[in-house]
Parts: sequence; C-alpha cells; structure tokens
Amino acid sequence: MSYNQIGILLAIGVIAFVGITWKKVSNPYLKSLWRTALLVFTLYAALLIYIEIHWQFIEEYASKYDLNGNGFVDLNEYSEEAIAAMNKKTNGKNIRILAPATMAALASIIGFAYLISDLFVIRLKSQENSNEIETT
Repeated sequence: MSYNQIGILLAIGVIAFVGITWKKVSNPYLKSLWRTALLVFTLYAALLIYIEIHWQFIEEYASKYDLNGNGFVDLNEYSEEAIAAMNKKTNGKNIRILAPATMAALASIIGFAYLISDLFVIRLKSQENSNEIETT
C-alpha cells in the first residue's frame, strides 16, 4: 500500500467521523472547526486521488513500451519515446513519495485561511446580533 493510498484512507476516515459527529456539535465556533476539517480532508483526499490516477496513467503509458514485460526498456525496445516514458516514470517516484506531505501542507494552508475567514464572519454575526438586541 502506497503513502497516497494510506492518505486517502485517512482522509476518508476523518470525513466519515466529521459527518457522523456533525449533528452533535452546537457551538458555532466548533461547527466552524468541523466545516474546516471537512474542507481540509476532502481537498486532501481529492488531490491524492488525482495524483494516484495520474500516476496510474504514467505507469500505463510507460508499460506500453515494455514489450516483453520485464519492467525495463531493452535494446530491442529502445526508442526516444520509450526512454522518455521510462524517465517520467522513474523521476515521478520521488514526487509520488512526497505527494502526501505536500498535499497536506497545501490543504492545511487553504483550510487555515477558510477557518480564519469563517471565525471572522461568526464574530461579526454575533456582534450584529448583540447590537440588535441592545437597540430593541
């Protein structure tokens, strides 16, 4: 099982947990935290699924040049396209290993920005409601 698949399973587990416990949370600030968690882990899972699908296409493209199925481009299979496909496959290994950490950072940055803006909106709404109560 690759790191991408572990990350996808983790994200799906957290999304299920947030979905199950959503109705039990009544505090607006905790609801904001739940919405942020839902956004972050949905985005994380979607990005990792995209990377995994993209990686499968790269592997399939590279394997069509491997005529005897040994995983290498032999002299009888040698061509510029075959070498380019195999290089893309082998160079992508490092990127694939780092993808879960990179996508976690990206999703966390987006989620943090959403959380700050959501907390700001909740704060403004609570101040607006308290001003309405004071004027009546």
